[in-house]
Amino acid sequence: MRTRPIWTALLLMFCFVPLCAERRDALLTMGQVMTPEEMKAAGISTLYPAQREVLDHWLNRYTLLLVSERKGSGECDPAIETQVNGEFTGWSGETIYKLRNGQIWQQASYHYHYHYAYAPAVTIYSSSSGCSMRVADDDDEPIRVRRLK
Repeated sequence: MRTRPIWTALLLMFCFVPLCAERRDALLTMGQVMTPEEMKAAGISTLYPAQREVLDHWLNRYTLLLVSERKGSGECDPAIETQVNGEFTGWSGETIYKLRNGQIWQQASYHYHYHYAYAPAVTIYSSSSGCSMRVADDDDEPIRVRRLK
């Protein structure tokens, strides 16, 4: 699967983010995160220098966005253990659950799974993609979530 090299490149870019925040010029370039073969296959090697500069600036903005979203996952570190406040009916795309601790969390990645439980225990914890929620007594995979309140 080709997504692993992309995620590896994105992780490597995180090392440059503090520098990007302090300087306005592009510190990351497509040439630093893509192989020459990938650049050729994507058509990047045929771009004019001005077009490459625009793409490099986009890469830096996108990297900063990813890092800021990742920093937001600190709201689930340390892990949160509580219960759903009422019925749990599984996941349907953008499901929102109120928890007994007063927090409100929304499903952040698409997944459909039906499972009924009344006030099940949940654990919300930091994962490589942000915050994930695992529901007790449910054999389904943990689901990526984002805190609304």
